[in-house]
Amino acid sequence: MPTAVELKAKVLGFVRASALLFAAIEEADGRSAQILERGSGKILTVAWGELADAVEKSSELRPYPYLLLLWQDGRQVALADVGFAFAPSTQSTGPLQDLPDVFCFRDFRHLSDGARSLLEQDGRELESLRALLLSIALLDGARALGFEVAREERQLEVVLAELEQRGVKPG
Repeated sequence: MPTAVELKAKVLGFVRASALLFAAIEEADGRSAQILERGSGKILTVAWGELADAVEKSSELRPYPYLLLLWQDGRQVALADVGFAFAPSTQSTGPLQDLPDVFCFRDFRHLSDGARSLLEQDGRELESLRALLLSIALLDGARALGFEVAREERQLEVVLAELEQRGVKPG
């Protein structure tokens, strides 16, 4: 198992090599850092002593390597070409059909915009609700990793309020 010093060097090296996507701000005590995803402005705080590993991987689906951060408590997040990538959580939604294994904050923008757009069309309330539920699962997964998601929750509340007002018509 790598040491905290080795993990710190690996993560910070990956962040420096991915400077267009991420930035790191080290804490003065050297025990942790905040990693900023430039595209979304999201910040992930990483305490080096809490990481179990940092593994560089690649995928046939993505052209660039990514760094998978593994915490001792089982949490995982990838630093990837799409930004932070992480598993959703169905804690608030219950099981969802066709739920992707991994989300990123770009997915939230797509889903929330889609939910609003679908509400502008008569008879598409169920599809809007589906996009809303996927958005909630995404945010629950992000919150479990320590991301601040209050702004995104407020965006979803607007869509939810409109759905509640209109009612969901069986399709």
